[in-house]
Order: sequence, then C-alpha cells, then structure tokens
Amino acid sequence: MHARDDGRPVGQPLIIPIFIPHLGCPHQCIFCNQRAITGKSAQTPSADQIQQEVNRFLNYGKERPSTTQISFFGGSFLGLEKETIRSLLETVMPFVRAKDVDSIRFSTRPDTISQESLSLLDGFPVSTVELGVQSMNDRVLDAAGRGHRALDTVVAADLLKKRGYELGLQMMVGLPADDDDGAMQTARRIAKLAPDFVRIYPTLVLEGSMLARRFKDCRYHPMALAACVTLVKRLFLYFNTYHIPVVRMGLQASDGLTRAGGLIAGPYHPAFGHLVHGEIVLDAISSALDRMEKQPDPLTISVHPRMVSRVQGLHKQNICRLKTAFDLKKIVLHQDGRLAKGHLVVAGAHITLP
Repeated sequence: MHARDDGRPVGQPLIIPIFIPHLGCPHQCIFCNQRAITGKSAQTPSADQIQQEVNRFLNYGKERPSTTQISFFGGSFLGLEKETIRSLLETVMPFVRAKDVDSIRFSTRPDTISQESLSLLDGFPVSTVELGVQSMNDRVLDAAGRGHRALDTVVAADLLKKRGYELGLQMMVGLPADDDDGAMQTARRIAKLAPDFVRIYPTLVLEGSMLARRFKDCRYHPMALAACVTLVKRLFLYFNTYHIPVVRMGLQASDGLTRAGGLIAGPYHPAFGHLVHGEIVLDAISSALDRMEKQPDPLTISVHPRMVSRVQGLHKQNICRLKTAFDLKKIVLHQDGRLAKGHLVVAGAHITLP
C-alpha cells in the first residue's frame, strides 16, 4: 500500500504491536501474568496473523504516520529460538521493502543480549531495543524472581549503544523488597546508562501470578495509587533533569486488565500518566502562588487548550485542591492558543513546566 506515497497528511509516529507473550522468558517473574496484560495466549503468532495485524494498522487513520515501526513485545525476543527470531523478522520484511514500515523494534531481557544474539539481527532493519530492567538492585531482582543481575543491564546497554541501537529501559516501582529510595537509586543507575527513553510501570497484582498468592496470604502489600503517582512523578522529574524522555507511565488499558478477574489489586488507573502530569502541574501552580505576597481571587490561569485537562486534574481535583489550599473562591481558566503547550500564566506569572 506504500503508505509514504498516498498523499495523506503526515501525523504522529506509528508503532505496530505484535505480542509474543511469555515466549522467550526462561523465568516466571513473581509479578507476571503476560496473558492477563495482553489478553493473548502464549503462542508464536503465525505469519498470516502478523501480516493481518500489520495491514490493519497501516490501513487505519486518515493521516499517514511520520515513521512506522513494527514492535515485538510482551515476551523476551532474543530469548526465542534462533529459527523463531529469524522467522519473525523475515515475516515483516516485505513491509519494510515496500516502504510501508521504516524499522523494527523489540523488548527483551537484559541477559539475552550478547554479541552472538545481536548477530542474529544482522541484515534486518532493527533500530530500537527495549530492556526489561525493572530494578537495578540485585536484592529486588531476586525477590521478583527475575533471574538476572543489575550488571547484566549495564553490559547489555553498553553493547546496544556501541552497535548504534536506540535504547529504551523499562523500570518498575512497588516490587517486593523495594521502596521509594530504592526506586530513586534505580533511576540514578539507569540515567548513568544514558538511555534514549524510559518507561515506568507500577507493580500490579494479576490473577495467576505468584504475587497474587502472596497478596492473598497478606505477604505482599501493593502501593496505594496516590503514593505511586507521587513516586512516579519524582522519577519523571529526575529523568527530565537528564533530558531522558519518559514515554510511558503505567500500563495501557487493555482487555486483560479491564475484564473481571485479570487485575486483583495495585495502583492501576487507565489514565495513570495523566494523573502524574496533573500532579506536576498542581505543584507548579502551588509553587507560583506560594511566592506571591497575596493570592488573587479570582485566580486566572492562562493555558493552551490542550493543557486544560492537566491543569484541571482528573475530575477537576486540581481546582478543588487549589481552592482549599489557598482559600480561593473562584479559579478562571483562560484558553490561549498562543501559549506553548508546556507553559502557563498564573496571575500574570509565567511558568514553564518540566
């Protein structure tokens, strides 16, 4: 279909997901029930299934994407059998040759990265590799049943960067034996590896996982949603100081998490990232008001139209909190399309958001 030559306006990048749940994973991590997350059974997708899924995404939408990648994730890609790896890559190559797809990406465990395993990618347009780091604390990795060391992540990241791959690192918060200080330590060690981007996931209790048994026996207590949002906010701001983009916070809403029985407990919210950004905005506005000798009432906040929901917060919680904290009777939101998306004007004071 030659998506690049169809005359449609150019939109955002497109990532086409191909799920390979549990496949390639030599360990059953304590938190994991990949089927509950993806809604898929643990089997290699067939060539026909992959081609149908790619075509479905390519034919969707009025805008053609600026770039298009096919992504293998949900399992550990380089932990698969060599023949399976090559078969999956060969299956999507016709889309690359037709220039419908720019490149391939996948997620894998840090301990699957070696010179030998990376040589399997030679000749294929793989551009991005994500590592399921989860923690940089060996004690936490042991408690989670990960089966690898923090050093494996260091070695893997170095190999990938030397080969020129775009590097993404995934971390989790709320794992057994971990705490806020431990999460921040993991963030510091991740930042030293200079990834191109990061994902941050809360630990959830999923039906069928070993963590579910511990939760039911009162041997594991998941983080509360509010505490998790605040911790992930701290992590987001920390990575921001090193100009490392956080491309996702929280798991996506999916059939596996929303249907009855999939999710037992834990800090899940379908708009988790929105909650984090809303708290960042609330902090910024509160800080600006704290610096003012007298709080204006009504308070006027000028904001780009696309930022209104973040300023208001979920269910307008930010507005309520500001009114309570600063004894305000009225807050007026003024939409100003001339403002950059990450900028606010609070009672005349200009604020640049992280």
